[in-house]
Amino acid sequence: MKPHQSLFRRTALIVAAGLLVFQLASGAAIFVYLMQPLAQRSADDLAGLLVLSARTWVELPPATRPDFEVELRVSHGLEMQLVSTPLGDEIGHHPYLNFLRSALLARLDPENSPHVAETTDGRFHADIRMASRVLRFSFARELIAPRPTHALAWSIVAGLLVTLATAWLLARRVSAPVARLAEAARQIGAGERPPHLPEAGEQELADLARVFNQTATQLAARRENQGTLLAGVSHDLRSPLGRLKMALGMLAEERASPLIVRMERDVAEMESLIAAQLELARAQEREEAQVTDIDALLAELLEAAEARSPGQTRLRAEAPVCRVAIAPLALRRIITNLLENALRYAGPGRLQLVRRRCAGGLLIGVRDSGPGIPSEMREAVFRPFFRLDPSRNRETGGSGIGLAIARQLAETQGWKIAAKPRLKGGAGFWLAIPLSGGAWGRDRPV
Repeated sequence: MKPHQSLFRRTALIVAAGLLVFQLASGAAIFVYLMQPLAQRSADDLAGLLVLSARTWVELPPATRPDFEVELRVSHGLEMQLVSTPLGDEIGHHPYLNFLRSALLARLDPENSPHVAETTDGRFHADIRMASRVLRFSFARELIAPRPTHALAWSIVAGLLVTLATAWLLARRVSAPVARLAEAARQIGAGERPPHLPEAGEQELADLARVFNQTATQLAARRENQGTLLAGVSHDLRSPLGRLKMALGMLAEERASPLIVRMERDVAEMESLIAAQLELARAQEREEAQVTDIDALLAELLEAAEARSPGQTRLRAEAPVCRVAIAPLALRRIITNLLENALRYAGPGRLQLVRRRCAGGLLIGVRDSGPGIPSEMREAVFRPFFRLDPSRNRETGGSGIGLAIARQLAETQGWKIAAKPRLKGGAGFWLAIPLSGGAWGRDRPV
């Protein structure tokens, strides 16, 4: 399954892409309709000055030409000299020289084709043929206008930085309320009551927070009512069931009857179902964590399982000794249910209780060598009152609620539980418990 992108990342990418396309389009428009015409106009003005200076120099008397060259250098930054052979065209990558050459060609006769070059010292040269003479005009790079490409590049870089900052701010403004909403929803799923979400900001997000707060309040009230109802049902049903059980016992003493025996089993089954329902409801209440010796707790539970099935149980715990802050009653009940499920359905064979450590968490598994669980039913077995074999009755197959209680307890504590196949046959139920840093180490005082 392809992983989903976060709302922050997707929003940021969309906004950044849109702003970047706009920036490129506007930059191209500025370059084509503003910067390039300005550069061409500047090159055209410089070409007019060069041609006019060349014609003036040719028409001046030889005695006044040096003064004219000095005036040209001081006033316009142009150095002028008479050369015998023109330079080759070495326009290179500078677009301004292309504009200058085109402007000179438009002002000179075709036989007086100019030559424009850039030397290694960074100076520009324009050779103009005038009256059978080659006049070279040299000028520094600072004389011309800035490169249009450089200006466009700076504009794009600045626009890109502004685009990324804007996209980050907008994406965070959109994703932050959604992240708070998701965290509050996870707290509701874990049986907690989330804090009141702020009903401020944009109208849609404020409406969403308001509806969520109302829903959270209603769910909390329903959960409290459910607990009260179940407690009342337990009290109201157990009292008449107790009296009925006592009456059946008195009848059995007076006269033995298979019907009375069957009625006693039905009463016991009803009490068991009521107790299971109440336990499933209580599994939605989160338990406070306590520092617990996991290996000692598992050994105690395995000892109880060994008493029911001698010689078939085994504990495998990886070193070092594990002491962690955890909900001990929830863990005890989950492992007990998994062990009872394995002893009831796996049949004769070795049963393993495994404790492993992994990156950032704890893995506890109950593995058996029974018939296993079909892959399409590995999630269904955690549903209340589900049985792999529908023909089993409650006496031989249990109430079908033990794994459901284990799943509910795990989810309430923020843990994960799943059924996995074994390579050599059988089934394994694994409980994954995420832990904060420092959970592993040798036993130390707490």
